[in-house]
Amino acid sequence: MKKTIAIILSLSSIASAFEMEYGSGTFSMEGGFLGLTKSISADVSTYSLVDRHSNLGDFFYSYDLTWYDSKAMKQAQHTYNNGASKANTMFQNYGSPAKIPAMAYRLKGFDINARIGYDAIHKNEDNFLGLGILIGLSMPWIDNTKSDSSTPSLGFMLNNLSEIKDAKDMFADSKTEIMTYKIGPSINFQKSINKNISIYGIGSYAYQTGNIKNDYANSDFSVDGTFQEYNIGLYFTPFTETFKWGWITLSPRIYATLGYKYSKWDVDKFMIDISGNKIDSTILDPLSMDFGMESSIGYVGIGYSF
Repeated sequence: MKKTIAIILSLSSIASAFEMEYGSGTFSMEGGFLGLTKSISADVSTYSLVDRHSNLGDFFYSYDLTWYDSKAMKQAQHTYNNGASKANTMFQNYGSPAKIPAMAYRLKGFDINARIGYDAIHKNEDNFLGLGILIGLSMPWIDNTKSDSSTPSLGFMLNNLSEIKDAKDMFADSKTEIMTYKIGPSINFQKSINKNISIYGIGSYAYQTGNIKNDYANSDFSVDGTFQEYNIGLYFTPFTETFKWGWITLSPRIYATLGYKYSKWDVDKFMIDISGNKIDSTILDPLSMDFGMESSIGYVGIGYSF
């Protein structure tokens, strides 16, 4: 018991503020996958651990760790067929183009951001303007799933190596893993409206670099791009009391937040051949598109600070 209490006290001394958030909204993506020439979207849920602003003298730090879990994003079958018509040397089965199945994409994964900086303005913990640097890591993955309803009508075709393939084996289920590192400027502010309510905001714009892998296509791309995120919300605390015991001063708070967060993630052009047809690069490269993901999330949170 004493050891447990010591651990809790140690963690409390490190984490001067801690918030849990639940968010719900829309996630969309476009490009990067063969045939994905238009944006597709689905509902997404997020679960976050957050400290928006804690001071060490005039300096501050903040962090957020977010888990994303989207519903399946459906890609219309005609989009794949349009892509196939541009690469018709692969998708021929005895005189007629094969029907390409609809696909579903589901995103899961972590987004981790840490910020350090200096408060250019600091009146108190409810009124400040901080300028800093964002350092982050994104680790999402995308599960690609073929629509079973399309399987019976696919027939046979020749792949790019002139091998006869059962088309129902094309566009097999796969996983695309993404890992990027990011760094860039960030701004962090909070302004009190009255004793119990404040408005806050965080804006970040970062350069990112990393790699994208797909197990079915056995592909591995190095990519560069940008990350941007804008977060604004309301902060409510029922009391703001200060307690002093000798040289120790504490201002414990339990608070709630209500906010909106927009994130956008863009990288260079690439194209993952998830068809299984081993498409030649001379045909695949012209089909490459910039790959982008974005989310619009409304969230609620509850937290504490000392």
